[in-house]
Amino acid sequence: GFIKKACGYIIRKYDMDHPPLHVHVYRDGRLVARFDLEGQVFINVDPRHRRRVMKALRQCGLAR
Repeated sequence: GFIKKACGYIIRKYDMDHPPLHVHVYRDGRLVARFDLEGQVFINVDPRHRRRVMKALRQCGLAR
């Protein structure tokens, strides 16, 4: 797994997590999104964070 930080978010991928290949996105210790890396879509996201999370994922090279 890995941990990346961008735009105030912590982006974490866990080893041996269930498919699809995805990351968990946290803000202030709270899960605000899960993002499918293969399909490039949110599995779930707090709508208040959608745009900022996408910006953070792009900065880390995880989203197109």
